[in-house]
Amino acid sequence: MDEDIIKTNNDLIEDSLEFCADIYEYYEVDDINKFKKNYYKKNKLIQKDETEKVIIVKEQADEETGFKLYAKIVAVILMSMILARLVNAYLIQETIVNGSSMHPTFESADKLLIDKLFYKVKNLERYDVIVFHYHDSSIYIKRVIGLPGEKITIRKGRVYVNGRILDDDPLINDTMHYSGIAKNGIKLGKDEYFVLGDNRNNSYDSRYEQVGVIKQSSIIGKVWIRIFPISKFGAVN
Repeated sequence: MDEDIIKTNNDLIEDSLEFCADIYEYYEVDDINKFKKNYYKKNKLIQKDETEKVIIVKEQADEETGFKLYAKIVAVILMSMILARLVNAYLIQETIVNGSSMHPTFESADKLLIDKLFYKVKNLERYDVIVFHYHDSSIYIKRVIGLPGEKITIRKGRVYVNGRILDDDPLINDTMHYSGIAKNGIKLGKDEYFVLGDNRNNSYDSRYEQVGVIKQSSIIGKVWIRIFPISKFGAVN
């Protein structure tokens, strides 16, 4: 009797252990599957989130790069405009010849560059070609004939400086028909210049009272280079 009870008890124990093992195995496998599913799900979410972050960061970087490039372009344009204004105001200015008063040296529509600063280093010389304001409304281009302190006289179509004929005038063969205010001689002040057009008989210049002598303060600059037409490009004498 006792052996049967022991055997029965042993069988119950074995059955219980087998049952527990089955339950453990079932739940263990189930937990592993759940873990795998959760892992893959979370991993996908993490990958998606990281991808979205990378895209956002890239878009922000592209926006920053585009903005910086745009800012640089705007800065370069502004600096160029400022530099061009400064150069035009203080150093070099472009001007276009209008009319025939400087023929044969210049023709109408010739484009010239004007030196507005460096010519002042050694002052203007005789025969320099200058550009100046006329009555604050027009700009004239003429050749310097008389320098400050000199007496200029035009007699019988020729120019005299301090009583001596100007025999090295580049346009000496162009005899003037009109002497104007220089007929009896005109004395120039310390900051005054007497100018003539190269087309002496078709030029409105210092011989005419309305133009008169040119004050230093009215001078814009000295003609430096002809830039157009290209065939005549070069420094102006």
